[in-house]
Amino acid sequence: MVKPMMSLLKVAAPRLEETRAVADKVVSLAESGSTHADARDMIERHEIALDGGGRLPVTVIAADYLNNALVRFGRQWITAPGKSLTATFVSVIPSAVADDEMVNGWLAMLAGLSTLDALEGAIDACGARPFEEDCGFRLKWPNDVYCHGLKLGGTVAEVQPLPDDSTRRALVVSVGLNLTMPADHLPTPQATSLQMNVGPLPPVDDLRDMIVSRYVVSLRERLGAFVEAPGPEAGRMRTEMRHVCWMMGRVVDAQLIDGTAVHGEVVALNDDASISVRTDDGDVRALLASEVGLLQQ
Repeated sequence: MVKPMMSLLKVAAPRLEETRAVADKVVSLAESGSTHADARDMIERHEIALDGGGRLPVTVIAADYLNNALVRFGRQWITAPGKSLTATFVSVIPSAVADDEMVNGWLAMLAGLSTLDALEGAIDACGARPFEEDCGFRLKWPNDVYCHGLKLGGTVAEVQPLPDDSTRRALVVSVGLNLTMPADHLPTPQATSLQMNVGPLPPVDDLRDMIVSRYVVSLRERLGAFVEAPGPEAGRMRTEMRHVCWMMGRVVDAQLIDGTAVHGEVVALNDDASISVRTDDGDVRALLASEVGLLQQ
């Protein structure tokens, strides 16, 4: 995220050598309207990888700059050429898993957990260290990545039908991260960037490739395990999320897509990946990610 004037800078397609070694297909663009929209189009045109050679296939679409990126419920995500990471990952999962409302809410949590895997793995690999000892990445349910209580980035996970295939669905996951933006180019006081929290960092092209390639590996491993045993993996992720969920115990205002609002303390992350909010009158309300338009502290 950055001020719109940054879009005037020169753009260049990300170099993704490490990513090409681990993904089944990679598309690298200098500029796109939205890599998420590109992924949808590629699914319709039968252009995504459908066979991973015994493992889940992963297609990557990455761009240096997005000129029309929309995230959840039509909100805009602003990118900075040469300073952001914007990438979409597409895999294929059984319809029985994708359509199961008891477990499919965990696909969004899985997308966030893979983001933490990729960030932490890349930071370790380049020898960077946090500037403060208590620096740690957290997930603000359902889809934001936080560091020191500020937004570092976000994810969007969406299930799409596969043309002429009723037995499988495409899982489309988009990731946006602020990498090397200085404080004076971040749009709000609630945003941060990776370079403001850890260092030293390699050149942005190397850094993006390190993060994206590790995301491919994490997504394939986590998603593969989830497909094999959705129930047990959902339980394992629920336990894992307890340690990284930034929302737990916080008082929030949830604006629902039906126009109503819920105010209260987040008291639980539930089996179906919903959260429970205890309102001021003592009632407990379960909220699904699909019904929450905006969640603020």
